[in-house]
Amino acid sequence: MAKKSSEAKRTNRVLGLLVVLLLIGTGAVALFVEPSSSSDATVVSGHDATTLGVRPAETSRSNFSAGWGIEQYDFQMNALSCTELNTHITTDLCAVAKTKHGDFMFSATESYWDETDNEATLEMSLFGFQDNNGWKRASGLLDAQMVRDLDGVQVEIDLYRTEVHGDEVLIAHRHPVDDTVNGFDVSDQVFIIAASPTGAPTVVAWYNGPEISFEADGKNITLLYKRYGVATESGQLQQGWNTQVRLFPSGRVPFGWDEQITTGPAIREVMDAVPVVLVDSYTFPVHSRVKQKKSTSA
Repeated sequence: MAKKSSEAKRTNRVLGLLVVLLLIGTGAVALFVEPSSSSDATVVSGHDATTLGVRPAETSRSNFSAGWGIEQYDFQMNALSCTELNTHITTDLCAVAKTKHGDFMFSATESYWDETDNEATLEMSLFGFQDNNGWKRASGLLDAQMVRDLDGVQVEIDLYRTEVHGDEVLIAHRHPVDDTVNGFDVSDQVFIIAASPTGAPTVVAWYNGPEISFEADGKNITLLYKRYGVATESGQLQQGWNTQVRLFPSGRVPFGWDEQITTGPAIREVMDAVPVVLVDSYTFPVHSRVKQKKSTSA
């Protein structure tokens, strides 16, 4: 009997040890595995993208590319400067943006043309600053073109600077010179250039729309432009509504921005919480055939 009793105790001890190990294992799993959530929504930058309509900002209209420029140049200078750049080439638009990731510079020059041409081209470039290989210089990184029909509506390109999260960004706004032109016939164009986390200048947003205005609050840039509202009982679409596109750096894609689009009555004025400063302007094409014909007929 003593032997059977000893075997029973030994069996109980083994079973007890297995229970303890099982409990310890369960606790360890509980420590390293978070409890499942009742929602499978993905949270982006502190926002629920599934409910707030957040998505990548539009950039498909941008043609900035390292392959556009046939001839690439570096220009010696101690810091990015439009004044120094104009000692090398003649620019029609130029601005420098300073950021904690590195500075960048935008420039644009209208190409030469004669009376046999049917269109004018604005050559645009983005420069970064480089200090290696024994030379401090502005290095051309990306190029693009903007083309206008010489017999078409003359446009003005305004170049603005503002801050988002403490970093300067550039906003280019193309719009008809004649403010009586219907915005649905000749749309405005806005593109935003910002530094990526690695310092590379990047076109983070590019939008077309009728009569665009914009505002900045230090964290977002919001575009506002005309749209048709909901239909009335008679079936007529209400006027005086606008599209509101809120643009902000993405927490999901480090080299891009996100958008959130809403609509509503156009009842509020554009209010800037942080300054949006006009840096430069250019009328394009500068020699408009339409303008010449009008002056001749007069």
